[in-house]
Amino acid sequence: MTLRTVSPFVAALMLAMTFSSCTCSSSTPDVPPPAAGTAGSRREGFGKLTVKERQAPDVPRGAVTPDHVEARPAPTLPAALAAELPQDFPSDVPVYEGTKVAAVQEMPHEGHNVIFTLEGADPAKVFDFYKDDMKHSGWKNEQETQHKDGSFLSFKKDGMVTNVIIGRDPKSGQQVVSVMYYREKPLPFKEF
Repeated sequence: MTLRTVSPFVAALMLAMTFSSCTCSSSTPDVPPPAAGTAGSRREGFGKLTVKERQAPDVPRGAVTPDHVEARPAPTLPAALAAELPQDFPSDVPVYEGTKVAAVQEMPHEGHNVIFTLEGADPAKVFDFYKDDMKHSGWKNEQETQHKDGSFLSFKKDGMVTNVIIGRDPKSGQQVVSVMYYREKPLPFKEF
């Protein structure tokens, strides 16, 4: 048996004839019609969908004239501020030497916040003074925190709560001591 070589052209021709006798067929589907409700869009070549840009409606232009507004007077400080120690200030709460009453504010539960100013006192000494003196007067120290910029002490005694804040007034830079006191009242609901 001898092998013969077949030219590539003849091999390709025979292969093409084999596939051309196949009875299966395929066709490309037609482009579907445009969908309903696509106003403003259209199809261009090979079914490509393009959308027309919408333009903003014309808006009339004009000037806005504000209504006349009358100026208001500057706010005034509440009348609750006073410059003397309240009559119900607890007698066993000390007042640091050299302090002056700057203001008194009324608080809930028949309490007050008394703001004292003082000159040149070391804040650490003021803190120690209140901590020690209140303890010797029978007050229970509930909470305390001490920092160079400000300190806080909280005490309780016989249903009275007293908080002492030592710091500086941010506006004037003056050293202040705030003593807030009030009578502790039962909650109007059951604790959980």
